[in-house]
Amino acid sequence: MGRTDDDTAEASAGLHLLDTHYREHPQTGPTGRRATNATPGTPLNIGIVDHITRCVAEVVDHARTEAPKPTGPLPDRVADIYDWYLQHTADAGPEARLRRDIIIKRQQMEHAIALGDHKVVRTHWCPGCRTLGLKWNSHARRAMCLNGRCLDRHGAGRSWTLARLATQYILDQEIRARRAT
Repeated sequence: MGRTDDDTAEASAGLHLLDTHYREHPQTGPTGRRATNATPGTPLNIGIVDHITRCVAEVVDHARTEAPKPTGPLPDRVADIYDWYLQHTADAGPEARLRRDIIIKRQQMEHAIALGDHKVVRTHWCPGCRTLGLKWNSHARRAMCLNGRCLDRHGAGRSWTLARLATQYILDQEIRARRAT
């Protein structure tokens, strides 16, 4: 499918870093400030814990949907969840493998943004105008196209979710792979 081993490795590395450092050290998170939690002074970044929990649950739910009787337990290390995911969806249909690849790519970008790396969206082509020039907007939680000609029907600059960018990226990889064969 359109997945690359680099995407999976980056997703695993990002999840590992979130789990081992940013979850336990909220004061040294990506903003350099103490995380704003519901309980001040909590030695744990609840937002990162929620992010990790959501990501793992999404992967497990999709794997169990495609392979209702997965062999073996979930991995002990949270960063190994993607290898487990690949193993348990390897025999799934093409649509399920495509969805798996999109989930991995989207989560890889989500991990990077959670770590403070907003440049991750700059390497993606705008799905609307097919140019490079995306910038992450933290408030909108969307990638904004900086091309002045890439406007929506209201005349405003277009913006894209990480899911849309991941889908476009994986489909582009799929097209390139088909052309190469």
